[in-house]
Amino acid sequence: MDQTLHLPNHVNIIGPTTDYAYKWGLNVGLSDTKALRLALAVDELVTDVVRFAFPGEEGAFTIAFRADLSTAEVIIHEKGEPFDPSQHAYDPQRAIEEDHFDGAGFAVVQHCVDDFAFLNRGREGKEFRIMQRIESEHIAELHPTEQPDPDADREDVSYTLAPVEPGDAEDIAKLIYRTYGYTYAKEDLYYPERIERALEQNEKFGVVVRSESGRTVGYFAVLRSSDSTIGEVGEAAVDVNHRRRGLMKRMLRTLIDQANANGLSGVFGEAVTVHDISQRVNHHFGMVSTALLLGLFPPERFRSLADDHTQPISIVIDFRPLVPYETVTAYLPAPYADVLRQIYDALGVEALRVPPASAATPREAVADTTEMDARIRYTYGHVVFVVETVGQDLPAQVQQALDDLEDEDMSVACVDLPLDAPSTPAATAMLRDHGFVFAGLMPRFHHDRDYLRLQRPLVSLDPDAITVYSDLATTLKQHILEELSWTSNATETPLPSAPDATST
Repeated sequence: MDQTLHLPNHVNIIGPTTDYAYKWGLNVGLSDTKALRLALAVDELVTDVVRFAFPGEEGAFTIAFRADLSTAEVIIHEKGEPFDPSQHAYDPQRAIEEDHFDGAGFAVVQHCVDDFAFLNRGREGKEFRIMQRIESEHIAELHPTEQPDPDADREDVSYTLAPVEPGDAEDIAKLIYRTYGYTYAKEDLYYPERIERALEQNEKFGVVVRSESGRTVGYFAVLRSSDSTIGEVGEAAVDVNHRRRGLMKRMLRTLIDQANANGLSGVFGEAVTVHDISQRVNHHFGMVSTALLLGLFPPERFRSLADDHTQPISIVIDFRPLVPYETVTAYLPAPYADVLRQIYDALGVEALRVPPASAATPREAVADTTEMDARIRYTYGHVVFVVETVGQDLPAQVQQALDDLEDEDMSVACVDLPLDAPSTPAATAMLRDHGFVFAGLMPRFHHDRDYLRLQRPLVSLDPDAITVYSDLATTLKQHILEELSWTSNATETPLPSAPDATST
């Protein structure tokens, strides 16, 4: 459903663009009222760009429409005359007394949408970002109570595994609700409409488990990547009355078979570090820990698993190639070369070709302007800058974007750099000078290319509350803590989970 329009600064495109925004909003799940408000905001911003961004000249700009199951975002990007909205704040009193309506357009936009951000991209121009949350009925509103489980106390229950169908959406939402209460991090799973829409649009596939009574007691799904041929093993639940019966392992085995059948080149998991249960399961199925991402998700309470978690949740990226790695060419930044080699070796790379340092682009020879995409996760409070072309202005662009997002309460900022680009070592050096540290390898994450991820935590975290399982994840944690100069009081040997933790 993602679309990008390339438009000239002509007044005759305003109406059709506004109409397109309205219909697009309806198609991605916005209510009529919210789609109309989105269209009004687009109309206001497009009008301003057409009228004021290119005074006395021909110009062009782009509008990107992006949606996931819970948000609809429109990004207007133009390289017209410099503009600082903070210098044009709307003053209602001045408007009444002096007929001065400077800044009124932005005030209208802020009134119409759930979130409005302005990013100054320097030489790359400006971005106006507007976001609407897609409203759906929560499963608690649809089914506040549910019948008791007739198989809850039986030890001899047999189970049936089947591919997920759109008609399973409500049962999946019920399972999530009774298993996790309100604490599951991926809120979309509480809304049957969103689950159904994702399955109908082939955005994910998975497996459900039913007990003899027909009750849905297990669910596991792979979410397809939007810009690569990999998928996230990212949604899982087992009914509390049916745990420790091997259901998680059976589902994951089925998922990997489905991923192969769907032509994916790899699968990954975002395993929380509040506990090590999901990391253990991933490790059991041949996944390799490739990155440790600090503070990526808001604090949560994990029902039946852990006590309240009061700091943003860090995650381990566990990856399993489904198409074998053969020859990989990677420009490894010197500070991270050893650990990246360890990761590639664990992934089974047959031949890792590392060009000599002289083949990398010298820092002073890097181009002037950076080309990158800012991917803001408003709900989770983090932003990832995916870099395509490194420029001297990379640190400045990133910092300016973070300044512009100050009101969004971001907990961490990440930058993804393509490892097959000769400019990546120079970019790494520039970003390290501005407080970014190692996060890890993001295998095949964008356009089936490997990316180095750097991160800068924007909040304080307790390292001892970050639990990792595998030896490689422990190495990643030690490396990151040393680079941040954070001190951990805990032993580096992970604390053991329950003996049967991986048999859920």
